[in-house]
Amino acid sequence: MRDSRPVIAVEGLIGAGKSTLSAELGAALGPTTLTLKEPDERAGANPYLADYYSDPNRWSLTMQLHLLGLRFRMHQLAQWHAMQMKGCAVLDRSYYGDTAFARLQRTMGLMSEREFATYQSIYHAMTASVLLPTVCVRVLVDPETCNRRISRRMENQTGRQCERGIDLEYLKMLDREIDHMVAVLRQQGVTILDMPWDVDRDTPEQRRSAVEGLAARILSIEPSDLFLDLHRRTA
Repeated sequence: MRDSRPVIAVEGLIGAGKSTLSAELGAALGPTTLTLKEPDERAGANPYLADYYSDPNRWSLTMQLHLLGLRFRMHQLAQWHAMQMKGCAVLDRSYYGDTAFARLQRTMGLMSEREFATYQSIYHAMTASVLLPTVCVRVLVDPETCNRRISRRMENQTGRQCERGIDLEYLKMLDREIDHMVAVLRQQGVTILDMPWDVDRDTPEQRRSAVEGLAARILSIEPSDLFLDLHRRTA
């Protein structure tokens, strides 16, 4: 018998279809599943975005710490939902996934080494209260496909102004950072499920079989001993 329900982090590139997959995976895992959306500029979840694009060197650290705090609270809510046996929890990008963006900001020179050290110290302090997810779903889409999808949805959707500053080179660098983050989670004992998602599936019907298959794989994973499993993280 499970001591808790699984917490699933869905990680992938911007434009990969991660948010749609997360929502439909949550539905496939059952009605008690808690699905938490990634914070973005819609509904005011990222009030620093306009400032960031006007002066990225000034606002990079501030914006990334704001997003880290939001993802920290989301991750805590997900883990408590799961540990209280209320149901599974799906995170549309996780607290751990935030580090890929922070590392990229440093690589691009938008966050100084001193600022990154500040981000890192706050991240490490928060990590004492965050458990590793049970599963990480790595949505696999090449950067070129993501770039095309971003362009297409900017033409069709409002509330996507944040994506105007995204180009192919940025997506390639972000893909490498996500790969690094997922590899670290794998080393720490998190089950990684690769989900190839390059083929366009434009309707729920076209996605249903793949999503239901992914949900079945997650629910078939043998639960670990939660009492001992909390010791996975190392200093």
